[in-house]
Amino acid sequence: MCNLPTDFLQTCRGSTNLAIHKRSAKIIDNSSIWLEYEFSSCWLNFFIYSMPRHNTSEDTDDMYDDLFKKYGKVVYTRNDQKSPIAEVDDDAESLAFAVAAAKVASDAKAGDIRVLFVKPLVYWTRFFIITTAFSRPQIEAIRHKIKDLAENDYRREVTGDAKPNSWTLLDFGDVVVHIFLPEQRAYYNLEEFYANATQIELPSENRRPSNT
Repeated sequence: MCNLPTDFLQTCRGSTNLAIHKRSAKIIDNSSIWLEYEFSSCWLNFFIYSMPRHNTSEDTDDMYDDLFKKYGKVVYTRNDQKSPIAEVDDDAESLAFAVAAAKVASDAKAGDIRVLFVKPLVYWTRFFIITTAFSRPQIEAIRHKIKDLAENDYRREVTGDAKPNSWTLLDFGDVVVHIFLPEQRAYYNLEEFYANATQIELPSENRRPSNT
């Protein structure tokens, strides 16, 4: 297995004061693994090619064992007992906050708002809100409105609050808000990476097109 992440992380730990946390390991297919690390408030992603494509069915168990030993918990499985919709029903409070935050973003003229149920795919949150802002002042406005909603109506505090950036992240634990400028949203394309997530249907007034 390629040890680029291990070597890279050891180098970073030796030369910086960044807080480094492994966020997830995702099996893409039988020959590659996606690893996601958090550096303070930034993420770094790696593709790790774990094995050749020959005899993949025979080597699957070994691949899983190696993954567990080296990189911790596997957070993506294809055989969940519950359907995504049943899982959503169990997380009604988180869903209510996510939908309310999406409405606040819509009121602030955010574009192309998506709420994704990602709990079956990752271990560290339940919902993503992904939205587009068209300027840094608008990012700041959306950020403040969602924080105010969280604190005043849902008694939630944001973790690791950062200054507005071209990709601004608000982490409320069970709900993570991603506010992008258009170019960064297209570049990182979280919707494609989390394509297996269940998209929550929003009221039509909350789904403002990204070009308005």
